Amino acid sequence: MADRLVRNSSSLRAVPFPDRSRAGAIEPMLPALLRGVIFISVLAAPFVAALLAG
Repeated sequence: MADRLVRNSSSLRAVPFPDRSRAGAIEPMLPALLRGVIFISVLAAPFVAALLAG
C-alpha cells in the first residue's frame, strides 16, 4: 500500500515537472533583465546627456 502511494505520488509529480521547469526558468529572468536594463539606462543617462551637450 505504501509502495503504491509513493509510486503514484512520484509519477504524478514527474509528468508536469519538465514543462514547468522550462517555462519557470525563463519567466523569472525576464523581470530581472528588465530591471537590469532600466538600472543601466538610469546610470548611463547623465553621461549620455553630457556627451550630447558637448
